[in-house]
Amino acid sequence: MKWSITQLRKYQDEPFVFKQTVNFDHLKDSLDLLDLSAITVEGELTVKSNEVIADMHITGVYTMSCARTLVPVEVPLDTTSQEIFDLEGFDSYSEDDEHYHDATDGMINLKDIAEELVIIEKPMRAFAENSDQMMREGNGWEVIDETQAAELKKEQEASESKQVDPRLQKLQQLYDEEQ
Repeated sequence: MKWSITQLRKYQDEPFVFKQTVNFDHLKDSLDLLDLSAITVEGELTVKSNEVIADMHITGVYTMSCARTLVPVEVPLDTTSQEIFDLEGFDSYSEDDEHYHDATDGMINLKDIAEELVIIEKPMRAFAENSDQMMREGNGWEVIDETQAAELKKEQEASESKQVDPRLQKLQQLYDEEQ
């Protein structure tokens, strides 16, 4: 995804269309991903008199762990960006604008920009489709609301009051025999 400016000058009248697939497997560990699919970068480069405008469309799939259940979740990556490369190097743009780049080395390199966009677009966390339902009950437990908890507490108190303390059970038997 690297082109020389002289190569791109041939397309002065019409945009240079490109579509390439790039692997950023080295980002898996640093982004805490289970997997990262091959990233497709497509778009066009338009050459003007003193700049090259790159319209890019980046697609791919992140595979992340669900934040609730740790189940693998596939999260699509689909973003667009317009980057402008200054060919004359006059720094006519402000340093705060991340979409302007200097192309004084005579090359337009979109791979680094695509890698940056893959990093930026990664969501903080992902959730599986039924993860909220999975968290409501499990093996021997279930989540209940406050009213259900109050009712359950009343039922337990009522059953405890009917039960005889095992230490006093012998006395209860004597009382039952006398009657």
